[in-house]
Amino acid sequence: MGLVITLKQMLEDAELYSDLLYTFPGSMRVGVELTDTHEKATVVLGKEKRVVEGLQGYSVRITMTSDVLEMIMKREVDAFALAGRSQMKERRPIDFDSIDPTRANEVIETIKALATFFFNPGKIKTKELRLDLAGDAHGARPIPIVYWKGLRYAWYHVPAGTTLNEKGAIDSWPQAFIVLKGSGKVKIDTEMLEIKEQTVYYIPRSCLHQVHARDPVELLWIAWDAE
Repeated sequence: MGLVITLKQMLEDAELYSDLLYTFPGSMRVGVELTDTHEKATVVLGKEKRVVEGLQGYSVRITMTSDVLEMIMKREVDAFALAGRSQMKERRPIDFDSIDPTRANEVIETIKALATFFFNPGKIKTKELRLDLAGDAHGARPIPIVYWKGLRYAWYHVPAGTTLNEKGAIDSWPQAFIVLKGSGKVKIDTEMLEIKEQTVYYIPRSCLHQVHARDPVELLWIAWDAE
């Protein structure tokens, strides 16, 4: 299928979730470009939702190859995992560039919504939490679940012998690690705790937080009141 036909199918499949795709007044145009075939289209979001051929007045552009788009449609990859990154300057298999700096907040919220609901085939949106679908960020393997207006929620696989948040990033919002399985240590501030499965570790604002995996660790990460 061509790009326009594929995007129209995605828009139709997202009908039940259409109110979540763009939550601001007015409308937004999202340009989509396949870098290998040079096909271009624009997804128009707002009260009226449609797909038009070519790049037309877009505020953000999403780029990927036709192979990546095909794998998304076959559920062989997770679009959000392919787009996720530790820092905005990193380049990923699915990339995006904000064109209109006056709409930066609208753009980032729309990108998160599209990654969750639009680039997720099927009438009912589901997501498998499998290592082969995970991305690479913060020294571990994440699959984003929900990023929404200050809420961030993701599944992480931390391979044995590695450290989640290896660079020691410190955030200004509260967080929690919900450890499902694995062994190792959790470091919060200056405290080092032995990991216990089926346990929640709460992280204060502006505080160092790391997971040092002895055996592979699987956890759910949640942050709220996030910028």
